[in-house]
Amino acid sequence: WGKKSIRILQNDGPKTLAKRMRNKFRDIGSYQRWIKKNEKDMLITEQMTYQPLISVVVPVYNVQRKFLEECIASVRSQTYSNWELLLIDDCSTMPEVKKVLSQYENMARIQIIYREENGHISRCTNTGMERAKGEYIGLLDCDDVLAVNALYEVVRMLNEDASYDYIYSDEDHISENGRRRYLPFFKPDWSPDTMMSLMYTCHFSVYRSDVLKKLGGCRTGYEGAQDYDLVLRLMEQTSRIGHVSRVLYHWRDRKGLITRDFNEKIYKVDAVKRAKQDALVRRGQRGHVEWVKEAEQFRIVYDADGTDKASIVIPSKDNYEVLKKCIDSICDVTDYPNYDITVVDNGSKGEEKNKIERFLSDRHVAYIYEPQEFNFSRMCNIGAAHTDGDYILFLNDDIEIRGGEWLERLLGHCRLPHVGAVGCKLYYPGMKEIQHIGIVNYPFGPAHPFCENEDKGSVLYFGRNFLDYNYCAVTGACMMIERSKFDEAGRFDESLAVTYNDVELCFRLVEMGCYNVVRNDVALVHHESLSRGSDEDGEKRKRQIREMKHLYELHPQWKGRDPFYNYNLSQTRGNFTLNI
Repeated sequence: WGKKSIRILQNDGPKTLAKRMRNKFRDIGSYQRWIKKNEKDMLITEQMTYQPLISVVVPVYNVQRKFLEECIASVRSQTYSNWELLLIDDCSTMPEVKKVLSQYENMARIQIIYREENGHISRCTNTGMERAKGEYIGLLDCDDVLAVNALYEVVRMLNEDASYDYIYSDEDHISENGRRRYLPFFKPDWSPDTMMSLMYTCHFSVYRSDVLKKLGGCRTGYEGAQDYDLVLRLMEQTSRIGHVSRVLYHWRDRKGLITRDFNEKIYKVDAVKRAKQDALVRRGQRGHVEWVKEAEQFRIVYDADGTDKASIVIPSKDNYEVLKKCIDSICDVTDYPNYDITVVDNGSKGEEKNKIERFLSDRHVAYIYEPQEFNFSRMCNIGAAHTDGDYILFLNDDIEIRGGEWLERLLGHCRLPHVGAVGCKLYYPGMKEIQHIGIVNYPFGPAHPFCENEDKGSVLYFGRNFLDYNYCAVTGACMMIERSKFDEAGRFDESLAVTYNDVELCFRLVEMGCYNVVRNDVALVHHESLSRGSDEDGEKRKRQIREMKHLYELHPQWKGRDPFYNYNLSQTRGNFTLNI
C-alpha cells in the first residue's frame, strides 16, 4: 500500500481505514471500465474567454528520479497552456534530485528554487507560494501526477464563475510503476461538516493567490496536516468553493515506506487534532475532539448550551406499547436535562387512548389529542406550535434511545449557524443493520444509502457510517432543527402527508443556505414501520409515487440532482459503487 494510500483521508492519514476499504473499492476491473467510459474527452478543449495564469507549486525533497520526472511531465503536458511550474528543493540529500532539476533550469515557464536550509513541507510550500506569479496556485506533490486536463477543467469552472476562491477535484491512486489506477475518491460538493470530519478535498486543490496570501500560506508546526489546516482556515474566509467532479489527480503508491509512515503517524495525527482544536477556538465554538477508532479520525463534539431548551415532538396513534418504550428510553437514558416532550395523537380510541393519557401524565409529557386523518406534516406542525423550545426534535414513536449523550450531541451541532437539520444513525432492531445514515436524492428518487448494510466495524465509503457527513436530507424519524430556521423555512409542507415531507423541508433548508448533517455517533434503534405499516402495498405505493411527483413539482431543480452525492457513483444502487 505504501505512503500515499495511507494518506488518503487525513492528509497523510490512516492506514487502517484505507486497508478496510481496499477490498471493496479497489476493484481495478470495474474502475478501468469506468475510466474507458468517462475519460474519452480528456484531450478535447474549447476556447475560453478567461485564461488566468495558474502557478503549480511542487515542494521537492529526496524523491526518486522517475517519480519527479513523471510529476514534471504531467504539468508540461497540460492541455491548458497558461501555467508556470515552481519546483522548490528543500535541501534534498539525494544527488539525483538536483540532477533532475538542473535539466529544467533554463526552460520557459519553469522556476527552480533551491532552499538554503531544510524547512519541511510547510516552509517549502510557502517559498513557492511567495514566488508564484499566478492568479491561482495549485499544489502538487513531487511524486504524484496530474491528469492531462487538470488545469483546463479548473479554468473551465472559473469561466462559469470567476468568483471561486478555492476549487478541488476528485482523485485516485496510481501504482508505483504508473501502470494501474485504483481507489477513486468521488467527492461531494462543498460540505463544511464533512470537512470537519476529514480532509476530503485534498488534491487537486487550486487556491486564489490573494486568499493564500491573506492566510499566510501553510502554518509551520502542522506538518502532515498542513493542507488540512490551510483549508480549515480558508473556509472561515470564503464560501466561494467549487468542485470539479472529475479525477484530476493521481496519488502515487510507493512500496517500502509503511514503517516510516507508521513512525511518522503519531505527529501527523497530533497535527490534525490541533488543527481542529484551533478551528474551534478561532470560530468561538465550544466543543472537543474525540478519536474515532474505526475511522482513525477525530470527530468534533460541539457543546450544548444548558440554557437551550429542546422540545421533542412525537406523532403517534393507537401505539401505546411502542410509544411507551420510546418515551421510557428518553426519560431513563437522556443526560441533557433541558428538554420537554409533546405527543401529538391524531385519534387513538377507547382503552388505548386511556392508557396513553395515564402513562403520559405519569411521565409529565404534554398530550395533544386531535382526531384527524394521518398527516405527519400537520401533526409535526401542531406539536411545534404547542412547544416553546429553542430547538425542535421531531421523533417517530418507534424510536428507541441508546446512549445518554444523544440529545446534547444533536443539540450542540444544531446550534452552529450554518446548520439546518441534524439527523443521526438509525439501526434496525438488533443494532447490526443500518436503516438510516442520511438521504441521497437519486434519479429514481430520495432513498437511504447503505440501508440494511451490517455495521460491525467495517468502514463504508470513506467513513460514511462513522463520521459526520453533510447530506441533502435527513429522515424525519429523528430530525432536530432550530426553531427560528424551522419557521423561516415555512415548517412542514402539509400537502405531503406521509412521505417526502422531511426531504422537502431539508431541500428548503439547503436553498436557504443551510447544510443538513448526520451525526453517526448518535445511534438509535428504529422499529421501522411499526407505526403505520409497510409502503409496499398497492395504494400506499401509489400514494408514495404521487407525493414524489409533488416533491419535484415543488423543487424541480432537485430532480436527478444531489450536490452531496457524486454523479460518478451509482445512480441506481445505494452502496456508493461506481456509476458504470
